[in-house]
Amino acid sequence: MPLQLVFEDQWSIPVPMDDRLEEALGVQRERACRDEFDLAFVERLSECFANSLAACLDTDLQLPTDSQVKYAMDIARELGVSLPADALRFRGAAHEFIDRFEDAFRTSRERRRRVTSPAGG
Repeated sequence: MPLQLVFEDQWSIPVPMDDRLEEALGVQRERACRDEFDLAFVERLSECFANSLAACLDTDLQLPTDSQVKYAMDIARELGVSLPADALRFRGAAHEFIDRFEDAFRTSRERRRRVTSPAGG
C-alpha cells in the first residue's frame, strides 16, 4: 500500500514505508474501521504529521524561538518601532528584525541605565 501525501494543488510526495510500518498501519486502519472511525487515532496522526512537517521546513520558515520573540518584543517596545507580523511567524524574519535593531537597542538600554543609575555607580 504505497502512501502519497497529496496537496490541493496536486503536488504529491511519496512517503516511504518499510514492510513492518505498512503492516502496522494496515492493522491500525482495521481498528479504526471497527471502531467506527477512531477519531483519537486521526487526531494523533494529524498532530504528529503537522509537527513532523514543521520540523522539515527550512530553518528560516520555522517558528521563531520563544527567546527571539521576547527579544524582538523588547526591542520594539524600547525603540518604539513596530514589530512586523512576519517576525512573530518566521524565524528568519525575527532574526532579520533583531539584526537590524540590536545595536540601537543595546545603545538605548545602556544610555537609559547611565541616566537612571546613582552617581558613582
